[in-house]
Amino acid sequence: METEDILKMAHDLGHAISESTVVDELKAAQDQLMLDREAYDLLVRYQDARINLQHKIEDGLLVSDAEESHLDILDQQLKANSVVKSLIDAQEKLDNLMQAVYLSVNQAITGDSCSPDCCESCGGGCGS
Repeated sequence: METEDILKMAHDLGHAISESTVVDELKAAQDQLMLDREAYDLLVRYQDARINLQHKIEDGLLVSDAEESHLDILDQQLKANSVVKSLIDAQEKLDNLMQAVYLSVNQAITGDSCSPDCCESCGGGCGS
């Protein structure tokens, strides 16, 4: 099989994934986030705080207990926000689907079959 054919199949697979209910749910959750100013601002504040801490760590600077506590509080607020939770759940579903696709492709390449617990962990279906 030629590279062009493989890339065409990959494009078709990507198109099929883009039309899946998993992606529809993610888009709906993203749209809901954009409509909920409180949830959006909370997510932005969390991302900013996490990035700032990450930069401090990368620069070899000490992170204070107050900074860590602030990030923990924002994290708990995110988990308690239903709009953000829906977005996180939808993103996880897409991540799981993409992981299952990767595992399926890898198994086809290597000739390996699913382990007994594979399909439970990735949500995929064993073809072997």
